[in-house]
Amino acid sequence: MKKCFECEVTEDLHEHHVVPRSKGGTKTVTLCHQCHMKAHGRDGKGLNHKELTKEGMKTALAKRRLEDPNYKFGNPNIEHAQKKAVATIKQQADEHARSYGTLIISLYNNFGSYNKVAKELNRLGIKSARGKRWTHKSVIRLVTRFKEISK
Repeated sequence: MKKCFECEVTEDLHEHHVVPRSKGGTKTVTLCHQCHMKAHGRDGKGLNHKELTKEGMKTALAKRRLEDPNYKFGNPNIEHAQKKAVATIKQQADEHARSYGTLIISLYNNFGSYNKVAKELNRLGIKSARGKRWTHKSVIRLVTRFKEISK
């Protein structure tokens, strides 16, 4: 049966790299969660995961730049991906406004208050575009969007 190398506990065991992987380490020792946290500086001693990650990323970048000096981490098509995401979000918001715009405007004409419209939508169990409860602000935003796309 495995046990913690330090305190000999047999529960909640982890494999800890003696030499960090970012520095080329391959061998591990078994530590319980508490001792593993101590080894990684969670009590003010030892190594820090954040610093190890930074060092590992720097090493990986250096290796990759040997092949391609202009290499950068990340998605090279990030601008295209962002534009596509924004377009999708806008399309979903427009569809939601088309679905509920007429109802909300008629409720506003009856109640005369965006706050009362929000309360009525919540009472009816209709969720906002984000699946949450309606507020007077979310009602105003939907009405504004509905009017813009209805032009």
